[in-house]
Amino acid sequence: MRSGGFDPASLFAGGSIGDAFIPEREFTYTKSGGGVYERVTTTGDEVARLTGMVNGINFDQDTYAKRPIYTEGSGLSWLAFDGIGDAMEIQNAAFSFTGDQSVWVAAKHDTGTGASIYLMGGNDKGYLFLTDGSTGKMRFIPITNATSAVSTSVIGTYPIVFGGAWDRSSGDFSLRENGVEYTASKTPADVTVPVVTLLGGGNPKGTSWDGNIYGAVIVNNLTTASETGEVEAYLAGKSGVTL
Repeated sequence: MRSGGFDPASLFAGGSIGDAFIPEREFTYTKSGGGVYERVTTTGDEVARLTGMVNGINFDQDTYAKRPIYTEGSGLSWLAFDGIGDAMEIQNAAFSFTGDQSVWVAAKHDTGTGASIYLMGGNDKGYLFLTDGSTGKMRFIPITNATSAVSTSVIGTYPIVFGGAWDRSSGDFSLRENGVEYTASKTPADVTVPVVTLLGGGNPKGTSWDGNIYGAVIVNNLTTASETGEVEAYLAGKSGVTL
């Protein structure tokens, strides 16, 4: 299903690394006791795999108790994470970013503190989108190791389409909230090559998402203003957000 005529494949036409992850039935799978992946059929199905709609990169969860729940309602579909341990993981060379990066997530948070998406590279360097339970706001945090943040920026309330673009040459992180650039910050931390990508939870600080994730797009390029607007409008349509 496409929104507004935009096809996420256009972001990767030049061979860019990454994928678009939208939890619709076509791309979302349960897993039988015999290990066979089967497409979800109804609200309440445990999700073992969310596959990328362009390059076929998979977010997986083999542990039954950590699988998010596939849910539909009001013409939307999403993954519901419990805030306790639900998470899906990519761990392969498909996300070996060595250049600029752009990341978007459409999500609704319920309570507490949790990470909606987390990219971790060598030497425990990475970055994440994290909620602050005390303020109900979103933080984008580049990190140098599993316990310390280099810089933080508070963005947004919920539900929200939010994104971050990292210009590796300048070190700038440009943050966006519901179609508007919120702020930009510099960090001395090089986020090296991510080897683990988590959706809905994971390190640092044991953060697990409590709420819904409607989709994510990750690409190893700085998108143009037109592309950025198209991605944000696309994810807004998937999450019911008004830009």
